[in-house]
Amino acid sequence: MRALLALGAVCCLATAWMLANREGLIVACAGLTALSLLILRAVVPGGPPAVSPPRRRPARDLARAFPGYRRIHSALGWADVSARHYDLSTRPLLQRLLTARLADRYGLDPARSPERARELLGEELWPLLDPSRPASSDSDAPGVDMVTLARIADRLETL
Repeated sequence: MRALLALGAVCCLATAWMLANREGLIVACAGLTALSLLILRAVVPGGPPAVSPPRRRPARDLARAFPGYRRIHSALGWADVSARHYDLSTRPLLQRLLTARLADRYGLDPARSPERARELLGEELWPLLDPSRPASSDSDAPGVDMVTLARIADRLETL
């Protein structure tokens, strides 16, 4: 097969030389180069298949695929409904995060060392996460707004 291709290329070049001298030879070389590239492209396997960029999944798909995400999303969504809703759904989540963060960074349990935990978290935010404070049963009192939740999250990150 290779011998036939080489013989065909030599015949093409010789014919081009006889018909148009140097200019014919140049055109024939360019044509043979293009033809050999096309043949190589057909014979040599391509690279890895093209990968499409990941598409963003809507929040409802994330909630279905990741139940932990759904629980966190739900807990944070109830925070501003009322004080009762905050204390029953959002505060336990934030208290677990606070406990884990203080234990990881300082070897501290907020239930056993509330003074030190208050000092680290800050006087303004401590009442919202104080583990000794009983849960509110008042559904009419305002809950915790999203700005305050963002401040709590920021503070937990910087602890």
